[in-house]
Amino acid sequence: MKQFDILTTDKDILAKWYHLLTLGRAIDDKAPVYLLQSLGWSFHAPYAGHDGIQLALGQVFNKDTDFLFPYYRDMLTVLSAGMTAEEILLNGLSKATDLSSGGRHMSNHFAKPAWHIQNISSATGTHDLHAVGVARAMKATGHKGVAFTSHGEATVSEGYVYEAINGACTEQLPVVFVIQDNGYGISVPKKDQTANRKVSDNFTGFKHLKVIHCNGKDVFDSMNAMTAAKDYALTTGNPVMVQANCVRIGSHSNSDKHILYRDDYELSYVKAADPMQKFRRMLIRYKRFTEDELKAIEDAAKKELSAAHRKALTAPDPDPASVLDFVLPEPYQPQKYKDGLPLEKDAIPL
Repeated sequence: MKQFDILTTDKDILAKWYHLLTLGRAIDDKAPVYLLQSLGWSFHAPYAGHDGIQLALGQVFNKDTDFLFPYYRDMLTVLSAGMTAEEILLNGLSKATDLSSGGRHMSNHFAKPAWHIQNISSATGTHDLHAVGVARAMKATGHKGVAFTSHGEATVSEGYVYEAINGACTEQLPVVFVIQDNGYGISVPKKDQTANRKVSDNFTGFKHLKVIHCNGKDVFDSMNAMTAAKDYALTTGNPVMVQANCVRIGSHSNSDKHILYRDDYELSYVKAADPMQKFRRMLIRYKRFTEDELKAIEDAAKKELSAAHRKALTAPDPDPASVLDFVLPEPYQPQKYKDGLPLEKDAIPL
């Protein structure tokens, strides 16, 4: 039985979801404006079209027990998981108070380590291995939780992903791999990335791996899928893959121009498939909310973003003297030879 649907889901929950969807999209739309103003956000990968699955991933994440490894498009995911609009803006504007890296990492790399929302590398797919490593530690210590890792479908072209999934299946670890499939790896269509129309089919032969399919554009289908995935990982200790079919409404990032490789029909289709607008229409059609109630939620989201904007702009920039901090680790100092290894002439013959 499905836990979430438009008719029976509590109205307060629906209001919370719509607020997150509205606030997230407002931040997503504002990010490129900061770049145009030379204020920050030098890298921006819009999430619009992934709204359903990202909302759901953030909602099922528990900061007290789980670990989350989001990728660069997961803005709504981390907002849904509990990060504030201000914390996201601090990252985008590369401020010293950015929780991810003190303003030193690329923008759109969101993290809150105190909440187990982990900062990841820009090299796609590597964080799958980190999630599996955390899940291994969970199993070894008897910790009851789930490691979530998320990325696009083109990332499965990376060997890191296969290593991670193979390791999670072999050791039977509680990892949920979320594949946000929008059909493109930057400008490369999926058919040129993988032989299967659904990338999850690449992994159907992996023992102990459960695969769940959902419509990543639909809030309710995504919530039901992610809830089932987490429950399965917790109760069995085995890995799960969630294949979420999405659309990418805009370009891959601000370094891409999708109108160069998408025709007018496709551009019209992805715009019409906007998950947030679909959710809004459902709330009205099924009489769960009035137009005035939704407008009030939208106005509250705008005010929240405006307040976050004012605070983020006045936050301090990183100290230029710290530019080399954490670039390289401190060198290992052996205790036996604190002054360095002995000269060759003094070395003990083998």
